[in-house]
Amino acid sequence: MRLVALALLAGCVPEPDPVGLSFERDVAPLFWHECRTCHEGDEPDAGLELWEDPYGSIVGVTSTQTEMALVEPGDHLYSYLWHKINGTQGIAGGSGTTMPLDGLLDAEEIALVAEWIDAGAEP
Repeated sequence: MRLVALALLAGCVPEPDPVGLSFERDVAPLFWHECRTCHEGDEPDAGLELWEDPYGSIVGVTSTQTEMALVEPGDHLYSYLWHKINGTQGIAGGSGTTMPLDGLLDAEEIALVAEWIDAGAEP
């Protein structure tokens, strides 16, 4: 027990990994890097402002392009945001191009968003 306490004090034992995915830690960085340019300010694209309250702007909020929620916690297939980044917005009843415009997310990033949504879209 003393060795563990000394190791912790010395910084030798790594911190445990956080449990589950979170918007702030895992998903928001994708938005900051890829989506902020078009979805911030007074006149954001599609009326979707992601700078002031990105989580509150997407979770449980109905899309302007379809009747789906942008993010339906627990089900990425009923989340229009996922369809927009996956390129399947047409089969979801939506329109327009795959997002983000200036650089598509890779398969791993798209899967991460789906996993976060399916796990309940926690903040």
